[in-house]
Amino acid sequence: MHISELRIEGYRSFEDAFVVRFNEALTVLVGENGSGKSAVIDALRLLLLEDEYGRSGITSSDFFRPINVPALSKGADKISLRCVFDGLKEEESVALLPWLNALDPEKAFLNLVIENKENERGKFKRNLWGGESSVALFEWDLLEHINCVYLPALRNAEDRLNATRGSRLGRVLKNLKTEPEAGQPHPLEKMAAEFNEKLLSEKTIKAANEHIRKYQRESLGAVLGQDALIQFSETTFDRIVERLRLLFYPQSSTPGEERQQDLFRDLKENSLGYNNLLYLATVFAELEGFNEQNTLHKLLLIEEPEAHLHPQLQTRLLHYLQRVASQEHTQVIVTTHSPVIASSVSLDAINVLAITKSQKPASIPLLECRLEPKTKFFLERWLDVTKSTLLFARGVLLVEGIAEALLLPELAKTVIAQDPVAKSKGTNLEDFGVSVISLGGNYFHHFVELFRHGVQEQPGRIPVRCAGLLDNDPQKEAKPVPMSPSESKNPNIDLIADLNDDIYCRVFANLKTFEYDLAMEGSNLGLMSEVLAENYPTGGPTKAQLLIYKEADWPNKTDTEKSDAAAFFLVHIEKRKGEFAQALAFRLSKKSHVLQVPPYIRKAVLWVI
Repeated sequence: MHISELRIEGYRSFEDAFVVRFNEALTVLVGENGSGKSAVIDALRLLLLEDEYGRSGITSSDFFRPINVPALSKGADKISLRCVFDGLKEEESVALLPWLNALDPEKAFLNLVIENKENERGKFKRNLWGGESSVALFEWDLLEHINCVYLPALRNAEDRLNATRGSRLGRVLKNLKTEPEAGQPHPLEKMAAEFNEKLLSEKTIKAANEHIRKYQRESLGAVLGQDALIQFSETTFDRIVERLRLLFYPQSSTPGEERQQDLFRDLKENSLGYNNLLYLATVFAELEGFNEQNTLHKLLLIEEPEAHLHPQLQTRLLHYLQRVASQEHTQVIVTTHSPVIASSVSLDAINVLAITKSQKPASIPLLECRLEPKTKFFLERWLDVTKSTLLFARGVLLVEGIAEALLLPELAKTVIAQDPVAKSKGTNLEDFGVSVISLGGNYFHHFVELFRHGVQEQPGRIPVRCAGLLDNDPQKEAKPVPMSPSESKNPNIDLIADLNDDIYCRVFANLKTFEYDLAMEGSNLGLMSEVLAENYPTGGPTKAQLLIYKEADWPNKTDTEKSDAAAFFLVHIEKRKGEFAQALAFRLSKKSHVLQVPPYIRKAVLWVI
């Protein structure tokens, strides 16, 4: 049994019915800020009465309001939430009988409607029900068998682990509590009472108690005064565990190993990241404490687990969550902004939340992307930390190699500066939320499958603009010019025509290769030859020729002269493309030079932004 689907309407950024699907074990929700990840988590908490909502409730700002209406507008008439429980076994179907789908006994529904009408106490009317009919009597005890634990985005776990009423540690201990024999106090209560008796007989405590009582009587008198007593705590189990504190030692102990008690230290001395992991350990301990006989489903909701964790810890944590989800029968739903985490899990676990061209939220489980097995196999191995940024971007530029990845951000600045519409919105790719992804080869046919839609939006495809920069790669000796291009040998060249009408994804090709086409534009060869000559390891005829090219009057040269020089340049840059691209990008970043941008790059940049 697991929650397979959540339907949201009228809540926060979700105006119309929005459906997000979850895996049976682990689901990782990724996407840019404002795509609705936290709203999905909070909607589940509302439905399942996760304890924070039992205290704080809902506010008027949670009702959807269009961005183009006044801030004081009332918002949506109601919030509607429905989650679908799927894969129920026979005993679970019997237990959740009032919630069942009449047509499918393996499905159950939990619904919540909150009306946008406040009562005299400022509360909003709620109607919570199971199954199809909202008039059926709701059996509250069934909800208590769905155990939901929430881990917020932690900025300071130490505060949440402090010894206070309702503390995280107190919750864990209450869940793990063993019941004493009938009529007997819990062993902790007995130990605390005995400790308090000894405490009261200690000279310092005894003297302090007498002095406090004395000044109470003298200042307030026998009628108005109060009595006071210094002791460890109230001796009920709940009060005892809420006063306990978690300490740490900076090294893990092996099973059976005991460390000296006085070596453990206060959490104030620990790092923020490790305190977050200690907090997470208490969450797992709380899940472990749920009585299996009274638990139909365990759900763990985690927001941004990457906070304060270095990459190796992030990866280790996600692998552990995968194990918990698959082996401990716990459904885990995680939100993240971390490409490290996105690259640590399988594609099937990832659900991309994005905003479509029509400014509507969309949910895309990559499990449902209908990828060919070879493409899926390839992507799972190639979506490393760098490439996983495409899952969080508002636009994606796919390039073949390191040279394009280094120079494209600088060339894009020129394209944006020369376009009036683009210039009014930003100056660089970062302003438009665009990620440049180097594929390290010619693998476009795999990556475009994530973004390919066709002439209208398709489910199971990411609704984010994507452009690929493809090398035409004609015969090696070819010297194509704009008026006389050469035939391509690139097997992916058909993607250009195939994606010509696609509303999100396009591929653009050059005459030959990136460096060749860059050299063919305007007077680019002068600066490019200068940079290559400065970084060329030896003198001789090659360097001499580069210095001649540096001083040439390229705007007045013919296309044939340019193509000959571009071909020469391409041959002598072959083994130092990355080094050259880095040096050229550095020169461009100084803003002392501007390169003319080849048409295919200009089209790609303008498409993706």
